[in-house]
Amino acid sequence: MIVKYNIISYLIGDGIRNISKNKKSTISAIVIMFVTMLTVGICYVIGENANAILNKIQTDYPLEIYLDNNITVSEKEKLEEEIRNLEYVNPNITYISKDEAYYKALEKVGSDSVMIAGYTEKDHPFPPSFIITFTELDKLEEVASKIETFDHVTGTTSEDQKDNTKALSSFAKHVNIFLIAIGGALVIFSIIIIGNTIKLTVHARRKEISIMKYVGATNNFIRAPFIVEGVVIGIIASLISLISLAGIYVWIRNTVIGSGLQNWLGRFGISSGFELLEFSQLFQSVLIIFLCMGIGIGVIGSILSMKKYLKV
Repeated sequence: MIVKYNIISYLIGDGIRNISKNKKSTISAIVIMFVTMLTVGICYVIGENANAILNKIQTDYPLEIYLDNNITVSEKEKLEEEIRNLEYVNPNITYISKDEAYYKALEKVGSDSVMIAGYTEKDHPFPPSFIITFTELDKLEEVASKIETFDHVTGTTSEDQKDNTKALSSFAKHVNIFLIAIGGALVIFSIIIIGNTIKLTVHARRKEISIMKYVGATNNFIRAPFIVEGVVIGIIASLISLISLAGIYVWIRNTVIGSGLQNWLGRFGISSGFELLEFSQLFQSVLIIFLCMGIGIGVIGSILSMKKYLKV
């Protein structure tokens, strides 16, 4: 037990000593990993917020269904149930009566508008309607087409909204693909850089490694200190990246994005005060991603950089 403990202590200590001996290459590796992880972290939080915004829009984005002016209460209730039973439709359906439709138009265009002039609460062309939302926004057109075939439905706002829904769905899809591609490329780049950094240390100790091989040291015994070095560098870079990302994210969320995000969402009829996710909601995922990246890149870089020197 004591012998095993001493061996482990030696291997860890040797790995840490490698870091202090090669300060320039260590700092270089930490900086490269920091930039990589920070960029991947930014990609991740952008992706998470883009998905959250899309989910918010999906649950809040309305489709208005215009009804016959003379629809009866029983016909309205039957139609509402038919719509509620459709796939992709959220169960909460809002009914706008003919009187409410007038005041809604009045609020939208203003009492001085020529569009509303001459109309009263009892005498106007605005029909009653249902307002529905969706579980999957890209199904709006499909659902609207079915609803337009139902009795007592005179039309929907789908034609005006289809460009918006397509744009939103396409935007979310392309953002996720782009962020995954950028993140993957940066990880590969970082592995190559860390591998080359550790390779410098290995090259400087190549004679020592050869001697250890000749006297019977196993590959794992020789490799362990360099793996420790890669892991320690990865953990340091992970913590620096986490702190930096948290600071940048909180600052942007509180000072830069707020009003701009509200204005952008307003273009799609979303005005319910959506905000970017709190960093506390992202913290655990970001921490796991950074630690896995840091440790993984360090270990893989170390193993790849030593292959050549372990072939004696």
